[in-house]
Amino acid sequence: MSEINNLTVNIYRDGFVESSHEINVYSNLKHSDDYFFPRSAVKPMQVMPLLIEASNQNIEFDSKEISLFASSHSGQEEHTEFLKSIANKYEISLDNLACGPQRPFHEKTIDSIIRKGDSFTELHNNCSGKHLSMLIFSKILGIEQNDYCQLTHKTQEIIKDYFIEIFDTNDIGFGIDGCGLPAIRLKVSNFLKSIQIMQDSRNSNIWNKVFSAYMQYPTIIGGENRTDTNIIINSKRDLMAKSGAEGVLFISDNNESLVFNCRDGSKRGVDLAATFYLNKMGWISEKPYKYIESTLIFNKQNIRAVEIEVV
Repeated sequence: MSEINNLTVNIYRDGFVESSHEINVYSNLKHSDDYFFPRSAVKPMQVMPLLIEASNQNIEFDSKEISLFASSHSGQEEHTEFLKSIANKYEISLDNLACGPQRPFHEKTIDSIIRKGDSFTELHNNCSGKHLSMLIFSKILGIEQNDYCQLTHKTQEIIKDYFIEIFDTNDIGFGIDGCGLPAIRLKVSNFLKSIQIMQDSRNSNIWNKVFSAYMQYPTIIGGENRTDTNIIINSKRDLMAKSGAEGVLFISDNNESLVFNCRDGSKRGVDLAATFYLNKMGWISEKPYKYIESTLIFNKQNIRAVEIEVV
């Protein structure tokens, strides 16, 4: 990787800068003492304790199930129907999901729900797959599912201990995520080094299943034209991509791992910077960047109104 450690995205209108986004770029090949909240970008690691315990009990989740557990899905029908199928398979009541109802990310799904006069539900919440995995985790541990979002719940205690192990530090803290689950805060370098630690661990085969699930089911991980989904689909190597709220994007090929973090929390900023940079590195095609660009540069009359620069 080059020595670049930040990018700037400039939006021009009539030749003048209208807005700018500053993006920090971190690599596991270069140490940083910066802290961050990975938000949903931690989901590939967060699902590991469930998979480890399941393996100990001879319970095998398939790759598609793993992808949903580690997803931030768009609430499309393929996601909500798959959630129902998994819940039925493992005899989990979806009424126990604590993530709360959410407007889906997918516009056509939103339109369909509104036309039918239906309501947005917990199944449309982008974190509902993770919440379902917590309910399953509680069940196979033989413990109460109530309050599974609390740090004091056994599932969260196990996940915290696993985080301390793979991030190789006790220097972590927890806020509350948008879905109600704990949101870890830690140094970016500790986050990035976890990939090698998991590969070197006795559970490396389980991590490789997670990595493989991301590559096999990118539309479950995100959804139609979501940036992490498009990065995986248009990658030129085996590649994992996972977005997180407040301008976070995590990328790994299981050798080099990157975090892009937009300082102002902009999804637009981080998505443009990451897809532009990954294309320049030769990791992905230009399609993900061009798609995002196309949604921004034309106005409602289909007239090109702005220019975008990434430097």
